[in-house]
Amino acid sequence: IACGALIVVISSVSWGVVTRYITAQPAAWASELATLAFAWVVFFGAAACIKYNLHPTIDLVVVRLPARLQQLIRWVNHALLFGFFGFMVWFGTRFAIDAIGSPSAVLRLPLVWLYGPVALCFGLMAIRMRDYLGHDGSRPSLALRTDGLVDLHVVDAGEVDGGAPRGRV
Repeated sequence: IACGALIVVISSVSWGVVTRYITAQPAAWASELATLAFAWVVFFGAAACIKYNLHPTIDLVVVRLPARLQQLIRWVNHALLFGFFGFMVWFGTRFAIDAIGSPSAVLRLPLVWLYGPVALCFGLMAIRMRDYLGHDGSRPSLALRTDGLVDLHVVDAGEVDGGAPRGRV
């Protein structure tokens, strides 16, 4: 969904630039559509980053602590995030419900299309964080999701002789 929304953002901004500088009539809807789609990019992208453990972590101090304390800190961190995500689901839902009757300025779409992804995506993040809390508090690394790539052959250009790799990495 985030990738599709990114295509919409790029397309609508590009069309807005073309109509502004090439034609005499700029497309008024292009900016509004890009704004709506950008909300989808941001929140669905953030949910995907939670799923695939791609958000940056700063663990300079935590990795130097005993394993049991590291686990406790991870669990508390995830519990706090779970609480924040739950709050954002509630807040985003309130915002979306309040915006149902409010149309956007140009496209006249209900603003629920702008605020809806907040509640939905924070709900997805809360579900994922709940799954982490059910275990030892650790999040699976992206490396755990590459089981299907076991037979992947990585070949350096200098190792190719007539198209056949010399070694397997």
